[in-house]
Amino acid sequence: MDSNKVFGINCNVNYQSHGPAFYSWNKFVEYYNTQNQLIKYKSSPREIKKIKEYGSTKYDVITDITTLDYDTSGNLTKKVYLRVEHHYSISKYTKDTFHLHTIYRPKIDEYLYNSKNQEIEWYHTVDSTKYLKTKSYDPENDSNAVRCSYCHSKYLNVEWKYDDKDNLIEWISYTDKGLIHTKRNYFCDRQDRLIKQIDSTGWYFSTIEPYWESTTMYDYTDSSKTKTQINNTEARFGSTTPKTVTIFDVDGRIISSCTYSDSTGACAKYSYLLTDGQLKERIMDFSNGRQRIEKFTFNKDGYVTEERHFLDGSLIRLVKYYYEK
Repeated sequence: MDSNKVFGINCNVNYQSHGPAFYSWNKFVEYYNTQNQLIKYKSSPREIKKIKEYGSTKYDVITDITTLDYDTSGNLTKKVYLRVEHHYSISKYTKDTFHLHTIYRPKIDEYLYNSKNQEIEWYHTVDSTKYLKTKSYDPENDSNAVRCSYCHSKYLNVEWKYDDKDNLIEWISYTDKGLIHTKRNYFCDRQDRLIKQIDSTGWYFSTIEPYWESTTMYDYTDSSKTKTQINNTEARFGSTTPKTVTIFDVDGRIISSCTYSDSTGACAKYSYLLTDGQLKERIMDFSNGRQRIEKFTFNKDGYVTEERHFLDGSLIRLVKYYYEK
């Protein structure tokens, strides 16, 4: 493959409601074409857990794969995500191995653009789960070798509409039944800056019509942009947060963010450490006294080699990047 490859190990902290937090480690590989566009992403658990039960040793080898295609203008035209599972069961008594190879529910996204390279339509498909032939399994002898319990034929998922100045004025998402699920309307000032956004949303049931969800307003100065969002708290699935205010600097970085309830507010202030244009640290100081710091390390070619995320001084996430020339 004529591409560049990035690979490494990704560490995440997983939180659960009925137990302690735990780390999970995943191996990943990213493939890029000669235009430095991501064309393939693979991820799999670093460790394989084997379980012994009922006289057998069982384990799964799982790989998540995403492939991406682009047109000659560099626009993403297709993205396919699928999970490849290899299930093994080894008999304690006969030492025979049963191997089941599964392609689980491929999800296909296809994108269309207008002559000005603006997205206009996004189609979504969920394909069937398929069981492939192995030494111990023949799909020809299994009427359920192809299963379609949660698959969907191709349908319009999202469409975009623009005015004669190429400003986005409407964004609509649909259910797989062709019903409007979410609608966003956009309004610009004479300088073509977004000043208001009205969101309505529905639910994936035909009994609930789209309702007003929020109104977002934007104010501009020479050095900042303020985003104020007012949420609907009265609807059946309304927000629990009446209001949020976020301030950005001229480069689009968040300076502060506040969430307000009826009686209290919670805020976070952001600061950044940049060296020669490279972001070395992102610091978030929360109004409850907690602090999150994200640190980035670069190699001599300017590529990120490591991310470390800390919460109140404790490491909660570590990502290492490796580059192959």
